[in-house]
Amino acid sequence: MCVIAAKPAGVKMPTREQMEVMWFNNPDGAGIMYAKDGKVHIDKGYMKPSAFLAHVEALQRKVNLDEIPVVLHFRIASAGGIKPENCHPFPLTSSEQIIRRLHCVSDVGIAHNGTIHGYGNSLLSDTMQYIMLQIYPLSCAVPYFYRNRAALETIVNSTKGSWMVLLSCEGDLITIGDFFPERDGIFYSNKTFHHRPCFCDIYTNGKHIKADRLPEEEADFHYLTKKPLVWLGEEKAIQIEKTWGGRADMNSGDWLIDRTGQVYRWYPEWDAAIAMEGYRLKTERQKAVFDIDKAVFTEIYSRG
Repeated sequence: MCVIAAKPAGVKMPTREQMEVMWFNNPDGAGIMYAKDGKVHIDKGYMKPSAFLAHVEALQRKVNLDEIPVVLHFRIASAGGIKPENCHPFPLTSSEQIIRRLHCVSDVGIAHNGTIHGYGNSLLSDTMQYIMLQIYPLSCAVPYFYRNRAALETIVNSTKGSWMVLLSCEGDLITIGDFFPERDGIFYSNKTFHHRPCFCDIYTNGKHIKADRLPEEEADFHYLTKKPLVWLGEEKAIQIEKTWGGRADMNSGDWLIDRTGQVYRWYPEWDAAIAMEGYRLKTERQKAVFDIDKAVFTEIYSRG
């Protein structure tokens, strides 16, 4: 399922780490829309995280996104293939040509999360066709339909089980469906905007014991979290050393790295990685091997 992040004006943008999590949980493309200067600006079709994150950071420097309403959409393909033009948000239009545009301005922008049954074909996703056949005629019949309760109810009733955001050129931000209001002030369509650590099994004195079979005071808790890591591979040029001296005795194929340069080792018996304190890449220059486009959203096993 896709995720929508609807940010009101005056609320800070999600952090880069939050956007990375949303991307890796919903990796089939992303887009952004924001209201400024009497128009909704839409940029979408980003199929690599580095391109999307770079665009958002450039917009933040140019526009100051914290001050204006912004909607982010990260897609998992359902109806329609994995291609840039199927990314959200979409402009409010009846034109197939315009609704496919990757960069445009509109009076109203729309992002959707879910499946609208009975819509979509080989050329248009369900959301695209629904906008063209239902919302656009509604907007012609009811000016400022996004401020009209009865008009909005027609959308609610025909998209049950879905989540939708409408952003108007005046800055109206309308959510349809059960969004999660978070402490950061942003409304999310589901919980894939973060990955909270979860307690799992327990190891004590090297023995594996289930969590419900050991008193808490005797437990050595471990938990799983996730973050983007890049495999170092078998490159001979990459060397790992102990911070107290001496080269690590394992080849780089067992190792991963995060954006900070922290080194992790992969343990297949746990199907997870562990941060290796006391180990590092041999040179600072080698930290450049981290490439977000090559990263894998990896489970990390930690001591609690």
